[in-house]
Amino acid sequence: MSPRIRHHLLTLLCLAASLGARGEELHERIDALLAKDWAAAKVTPAAMSSDPEFVRRLHLDLNGVIPTATETRAFLEDTHPDKRVRLIDQLLARPEYSLHMARVFDVMLIERRLPAVKSYDISAAAWRTYLAEAFAANKPWNALVREVLASDGSDELQPAAVKFYVARDADPHQLTRDVGRVFLGADLQCAQCHDDPRFPDYKQADYFGIYAFLSRMSFHRDAKLNRSFISEKAVGDVSFTSVFTTEQGKTNPRLPGGEMIADPMLEKGKEYVSAPTSTARGVPVYSRRKQLAEQMPRTETPGFARNLGNRLWAMMLGRGLVHPLDLHHAKNPPSHPAVLSALEKWLVEHRYDIKGCLREIALSRCYQLSSELPAGSEPMADAFAVAPLRGLTPEQMRWSMLRACGRLDASFMRAEEQLKKTKPAEVEAKLKDWHWVKENYEALEKTTSTLIAAFTPLPGTDDSKIDPVVDHALFLLNNPKLVDLIKAAPGTAFDRWAAFTDPAAMAEDVYLSIFNRRPIADEAAEVARLVSAARTAKDRAEVLQPLVWGLLLSAEFRFNH
Repeated sequence: MSPRIRHHLLTLLCLAASLGARGEELHERIDALLAKDWAAAKVTPAAMSSDPEFVRRLHLDLNGVIPTATETRAFLEDTHPDKRVRLIDQLLARPEYSLHMARVFDVMLIERRLPAVKSYDISAAAWRTYLAEAFAANKPWNALVREVLASDGSDELQPAAVKFYVARDADPHQLTRDVGRVFLGADLQCAQCHDDPRFPDYKQADYFGIYAFLSRMSFHRDAKLNRSFISEKAVGDVSFTSVFTTEQGKTNPRLPGGEMIADPMLEKGKEYVSAPTSTARGVPVYSRRKQLAEQMPRTETPGFARNLGNRLWAMMLGRGLVHPLDLHHAKNPPSHPAVLSALEKWLVEHRYDIKGCLREIALSRCYQLSSELPAGSEPMADAFAVAPLRGLTPEQMRWSMLRACGRLDASFMRAEEQLKKTKPAEVEAKLKDWHWVKENYEALEKTTSTLIAAFTPLPGTDDSKIDPVVDHALFLLNNPKLVDLIKAAPGTAFDRWAAFTDPAAMAEDVYLSIFNRRPIADEAAEVARLVSAARTAKDRAEVLQPLVWGLLLSAEFRFNH
């Protein structure tokens, strides 16, 4: 055996040993488990998504906005075999990832709620900045949850973290329900008065076990500081009575499936760091609420890691393995238990790494399936054998409309040019800085604020449902703010399209900008027909406006597919 062959064999053996030691990657495990389930159920999965499907879907899911025509064209023309892996990593590294995740988790944690007195709320900008900083640093989920649940508004470094409590008026019963739903995937609302007759898993004692962590807290507004805080008493027992059986019970703080926590013995008269008064908030020596912040984000807490895995899966695949997301119980088992277990195990082993988990899901064949139904088959939604059609969130629609019309990127180009004039040495660093990117996004929010208001569901309702109503159609057809988007302006897409003299090139750029795909023959012919009589750039812009408006209002644009 020649030295060269021996060297290659040793290299292969080392690589095999390395792979064996590392074990199967999560995305490979997901695909193997789903393939097994599909075979058992005789389900035929869809084919792999086309490049146009994939590039649009991934940009929406990881950055919250469709790609530009230039980005789409570059991806379609890339012949590298690992271009999908590279795109996943590129989008996860962009500052837009942190901003998008801040929006997603804002909706998940706050559910678009407002306190009874709106002016007492933590501003959306401050809260989203807090979340964006967490995702930019790839802060583990358990650490983020600990901060949110421990916050009373007094931490000068992270005052916005208290919004989870403030948005619910620090109401112990509302918080009990939402702590169970958001962090454990269990809606215990119907167990407040009795054991839930529908779901044997949901006990009244579980509801009041969570309530006991929160029952001593209340809302406090400091008029002098113009700040919102949480006040807490040092005493207060919790008892409950079933309206069905009249059976009574008492409880200390306890998470479902966990042990009851005993209060420490405190010397009488020394229960407070600062006693509550009509003008001052209470700060007890021992805080039950802070115990919740310590007990909830632990591996030992049943459902904590599983709930995160299920929610991340739903974010990327359109529905949870357990669905609805807040009804984990024995009568509503996961559609693919082994997949959910794999996600839960991975998250625990990788210290609740949200970015890493999203990367693994995006790498899976399941995520990359086409949204076109497989021939002769129409699998159930919970089979995950075909990519679902998902309505764009209000935030995704806002930024995608601005991008499709070129308004978003024209704004960034102006900001970049100004930066080159004033701080040329900082240009490269600023382009990668999520703070700078956030400022430029925020500068455009007013132009589409009416769209967000029109498409935002009621606070506390399911944000993922597609529920088109006549008001939505009338808004899209008639709102003057949106009509303004398609008017030609320097640096916008219309300005670019109107400059084309070749109808085929114009059609390609229009469709790459709006649908992130090249036009089919009939679509290209329609563009050519429309501009055939146009002699000037102004004429071309005018005849293109009705077509572009129609494309923006189409189902193809308004869905993630």
